[in-house]
Amino acid sequence: MMKIVVLTGSPHHPGTSEQLADAFVKGAIEAGNDVYRFDAGRRTDEFSMIKLEDDHPGQEVAIEPDDVITNEVVPKLLDADMVVFVSSLYYYGVNAALKAVIDRFYSYNHELHGGKKAITLVSGYGQEDAFASLNLYFKQLLEYMRWEKDGEVLAADSWNEQKLAKHVEEAYRLGKNIK
Repeated sequence: MMKIVVLTGSPHHPGTSEQLADAFVKGAIEAGNDVYRFDAGRRTDEFSMIKLEDDHPGQEVAIEPDDVITNEVVPKLLDADMVVFVSSLYYYGVNAALKAVIDRFYSYNHELHGGKKAITLVSGYGQEDAFASLNLYFKQLLEYMRWEKDGEVLAADSWNEQKLAKHVEEAYRLGKNIK
């Protein structure tokens, strides 16, 4: 059994990336895994951006907000074996709510580095080349965190219901195969 944290960012309900997340979570739970899901796009009023003190010349000192990220998400992340990032394509990048959660990793860099697996589930309209910068972002993030990429679903053609259904099934199988 793995402890899995699923982080989504889209505020759209029901959206294409949410369908990928739903399918992955269903498969992962059926496989006997412990899954925690945080839908950042629908909970933005419960957390804030990271804040930095200005009176420390030459260094950044984080001021830790007391919110859902600190109190709920981070403890789950620290204990997780796997982190799943779920985003739709927003102007060639990750959506803002998910990015705000990722930026909060800053205060826990040392504790979060290494020892985790990661999966990316991405949806959007357009061809695969439109996703190049988002794929590069996730690649660099995972390398920086020293997390092993364990799979991905890229639903570049999510506007097409038949193709999206195949990607949703792919996400389900990916979750179902995690042991």
